[in-house]
Amino acid sequence: MSPLSDKAVSQIRILSDDLANQIAAGEVVERPASVVKELVENSIDAQATLIRLDIEGGGKKKIRVMDNGMGMTPAECLLAFSRHATSKISQFEDLQNIRSLGFRGEALPSIASIAKVSCISSRSEIEGGKLVVVEGGEVIEEKDASCSRGTTLEVAQLFYVTPARSKFLKGDSTEFSHITQIVTQQALAYPNIQFHLTHNGREVINTLPTEQLHYRIAELFGPNLAKSLIEVDVKSGDYQMKGFVSNPVYTRSSRNAQYCFVNGRFVRDKVILHATQQGYSHLLPKGQHPAMFLYLMMDPKLVDVNVHPSKAEVRFAFQQDLHQFVAHGVRAALEKNQQVNLIKREEIGTPFQESPHSSSQESNYKVPQSIDISEPSFQGNLSQPLRAMLMPEESAMLSQQKINWFDKSPNPVSNLIYSEFEPLGQLDRSFIIMQGKKGILVVDQHVAHERILYEQFRGAAINRKVEVQKLLFPIPLELSAEEIEVLTPHLPRLLELGLELELFGKNEYLLRSVPAILKNGNHENLIRETIDALPREAHDDVLSAKYEDLLIMMSCRNAIKVNHTLNFDQIKKLITDLEKTSMPYTCPHGRPISLLFDINDILKKFLRR
Repeated sequence: MSPLSDKAVSQIRILSDDLANQIAAGEVVERPASVVKELVENSIDAQATLIRLDIEGGGKKKIRVMDNGMGMTPAECLLAFSRHATSKISQFEDLQNIRSLGFRGEALPSIASIAKVSCISSRSEIEGGKLVVVEGGEVIEEKDASCSRGTTLEVAQLFYVTPARSKFLKGDSTEFSHITQIVTQQALAYPNIQFHLTHNGREVINTLPTEQLHYRIAELFGPNLAKSLIEVDVKSGDYQMKGFVSNPVYTRSSRNAQYCFVNGRFVRDKVILHATQQGYSHLLPKGQHPAMFLYLMMDPKLVDVNVHPSKAEVRFAFQQDLHQFVAHGVRAALEKNQQVNLIKREEIGTPFQESPHSSSQESNYKVPQSIDISEPSFQGNLSQPLRAMLMPEESAMLSQQKINWFDKSPNPVSNLIYSEFEPLGQLDRSFIIMQGKKGILVVDQHVAHERILYEQFRGAAINRKVEVQKLLFPIPLELSAEEIEVLTPHLPRLLELGLELELFGKNEYLLRSVPAILKNGNHENLIRETIDALPREAHDDVLSAKYEDLLIMMSCRNAIKVNHTLNFDQIKKLITDLEKTSMPYTCPHGRPISLLFDINDILKKFLRR
């Protein structure tokens, strides 16, 4: 390729500041919640003790953030809208010692390039302040103004310069739920600051400043969760961790109640999440997660927060050391707590792991205060591998007993008629044993009942004829502001499913009715799991899939449990109802309901034809 002549037109050009800011805004400003995050972080860095947020239209229409921080001088008000203008760092070495939340100097110019922004700020009432109005990156107005100490920033018509991006935003309730999440994170990170959040004039969050983190947690999540927490306070070398984790009895089906902060910055890091889960070891039921509010402090040189413009990711210099520190810290807190008596997994194997046939809520999980392996009742429940560890002599005797299993594995059933088999009874109070010409049929009573309930519930929901059971005493449910924002748009649809919820106070709902087929379940757990499963997006296809998951979850939680005795009439009724379903061979999760031990294989073992 021949070189360009002097007269050739250059294809490389320097972008204008406005265009550069709009490109930067694509990384910094994803949705209204991104704007709230940046503005609140500025207020925190300004040492505010009161931050008020007034939101309209889910943040798409208007975002106003007011604080009583140190404010800005008139000259700084205008300079703050210049790209890369910041008071947080001044030289390269400062990047290795970042202690503020913001430091890039990109947020304000990026936001102002795609919205209409007004800023009024003052260092003191005596000195006076400055009003600056910027629209689409251009300064429209600047003038002296009188105002109290602090800063007020108002962002209106977000993405009006780039309307194509506004099409990707969700509904007002969805966008506001993300804002609520951001404010909740910052309120937990800085309990000494009062946060006041409103949406369309309705108060959503109003916290009191406190030095007690436990009180702030109770304010945001209710006293029931706060009562379940165990204090964490550990230090080792360069790392220190404080905060709270829930005792193993209190679990949730999602990680929505898990908050971790590094040097005051909220992070969602896989290393930390995995370490906390490992700290609980075998104490958590399958599919369940603890609540946690952990605050890690370390030298800023050990963590890199300059990974992404949104500062949503961090990297640790020594991940393995941090992982070990967090896991041991959580474990130490659980061991120290009087409600928990831990036994190390490596010492006794995994005898407390949940049965693969049981759901995460099928047993009332209780942590034993102590375990005496000399007790006969304990020895009788031991698995053979565990006996080998604890009682080698008895294990040797067991190993001499050779058990010949079937040559062929039992076949999952897919086409037989249940009425051709005769019920004989239960195995281990968990499986129904039946006999017939084809062999021995083993039916998992829990998954069989789950299939029955699911089809009954689904049919009633489709026909909008769900039979409702009114509760004699309504159940109060304390919810966080974020949970309420997620729940509210779905109340009409949940009512169609028989779940009647009524707002009672600011952060509490009353459960007044449930579907009749679920009347014997744990209703509070049911509602909390329902909220965890609800989607923030309101698209019909997403909603349909999620509500199908809700029906399955409700059926599973209320089906007959393992280790539950059934009489002969109950067994017959269960099998009769199962045979009437459209898919009597698998549960809604896809697990097999029945296994057939073929008669020919049995005859072969007894040396018969």
